[in-house]
Amino acid sequence: MGTSLNFTVTGYVGGEPQVKTVGEQQVASFSVAVNRKTNGGKKQTLWVRVNCWNRLADVASQFVRKGALVQISAEWLRPSSWIANDGTPQISLDVDANRLVLLDRAEVGAAAQEEIPF
Repeated sequence: MGTSLNFTVTGYVGGEPQVKTVGEQQVASFSVAVNRKTNGGKKQTLWVRVNCWNRLADVASQFVRKGALVQISAEWLRPSSWIANDGTPQISLDVDANRLVLLDRAEVGAAAQEEIPF
């Protein structure tokens, strides 16, 4: 029997997806904030960096927006560190999404109604 890790992250998108080409593949990356309150009532935020590849990158670049509520599923995670604009060290988790669910209704203008392709 093999080993596996499967998890789901639900949270709010922190910024617009950034799309890059890596070799012959497209990747759309964005951060998701997951919040909780501790027993003392203090708010904690964990940032998860989500990478969507190829066809999922197309969906993310078209429909994911800052502030949107999303849910992603992934099978692996990597710890990551970075320096914030104020110079303080920060940590996050990086994941490669294999499923993306948009939990907010898309804002669609009267002239531009289109079907979401999933």
